[in-house]
Amino acid sequence: MDHKAPSGGAVSGGWELFFPRYTPAQLFALASDIESYPFFVPGCVAARIVERRDNLWRVENVFSFGPVRHRFVSQAELNPPEGLEIKSSDGPWKNFLLLWQFAPQEQGCKLACRFSAEFRSGVLGAIASLGQHGAERRIMTAFERRAKALYG
Repeated sequence: MDHKAPSGGAVSGGWELFFPRYTPAQLFALASDIESYPFFVPGCVAARIVERRDNLWRVENVFSFGPVRHRFVSQAELNPPEGLEIKSSDGPWKNFLLLWQFAPQEQGCKLACRFSAEFRSGVLGAIASLGQHGAERRIMTAFERRAKALYG
């Protein structure tokens, strides 16, 4: 895992996972099934695609971290099966970017995920940086479990 703690209420990081039995198309389908995120992504309470235009989707999201709940709109740009880019400058974010990349490797797929987030509130950014490592682990585990549940 790659971690940075930039100043000014920002966090960034990422991870890579190897899935030995799955294809990039399968993992792309899992990551782009945004409306299913509330069923398996930690902290996601709601996600609804409100507009689809070619490979650009507008998504309404609600995430909850403890007693704090944040609503925001994001834009997802799909590039199947290689990647998915999610951006937002709404709600708690000055700037949010999440990049999913899927590449064939040996008999499976390498998933690489990178993110950067700059919060409107420096306090919120500081809190997020404290819990970042644990949140990344929970998200990775959730995606591994979801892939196993969907594809065996």
